[in-house]
Amino acid sequence: MKNLILLGTLLLSTLALADDAEWKPIEGVYALTSANLVDPDPNESNDSHLRVNLVGQNAKALYQAMQTLPVTDECTGSLAKNIGEMQCLYYQPDNKYECHFSIEIATQKVKYGLPC
Repeated sequence: MKNLILLGTLLLSTLALADDAEWKPIEGVYALTSANLVDPDPNESNDSHLRVNLVGQNAKALYQAMQTLPVTDECTGSLAKNIGEMQCLYYQPDNKYECHFSIEIATQKVKYGLPC
């Protein structure tokens, strides 16, 4: 009985936290891919990574939330913020944002999104 009460309390607490968050729809695309996006090994699973490309306000919010200084991205010339293997880009002339990353499904770790 104590476990049920504890479980109920935890569920209610989680719901209260979810209510406090401002949930928004996601803009972007995703794909299930192999670990190596370019030249994958023929024996490699083609659905081991969930690759995400966020755009618009979602990407802008994530870019602004990344507490690091932007640097010029060598591939695109945009301003890039990188934390680990997650990257968000700001294209100044167009005032557009996008973010790239993947999630290795088996380990639930964030990995690179798109190669240069």
